[in-house]
Amino acid sequence: MASLGNVQSDSEEHITYDDQQKINKFACCNTRLDDIKKDLETKETELNNLGDAEDEIMIALDTDEKVPFLVGEVFVYKTQESATEALAKEKEIITVEIARLKLKAAEFESSMGQLKADLYAKFGNNINLEAEED
Repeated sequence: MASLGNVQSDSEEHITYDDQQKINKFACCNTRLDDIKKDLETKETELNNLGDAEDEIMIALDTDEKVPFLVGEVFVYKTQESATEALAKEKEIITVEIARLKLKAAEFESSMGQLKADLYAKFGNNINLEAEED
């Protein structure tokens, strides 16, 4: 049985070291982008939950009643006002984190766009850099 390891058809392009580096960089960027998207989804859910908690505190309680507030793994009782302030601070922190993650995602998408253009220009339909659909 003959080995076909070094046989190259006329329709295939030769992959250089630089091409392989671009492919590897694209794969790394894609993985990081997926991680950032998951983190963004988590942070946006947290932000929505904090907004819901803030609304519930406003609607359900009298101003002098204390509410349980989760700090780490323990609940502490806070006044409605201090709980609302703490929620607002948490929302602000998460909003900043979301903005930072979106900026980082945009940087990866830009880098991936350039790499994708370079690789498709050289390899055409012989390379697939599109995301898989679940």
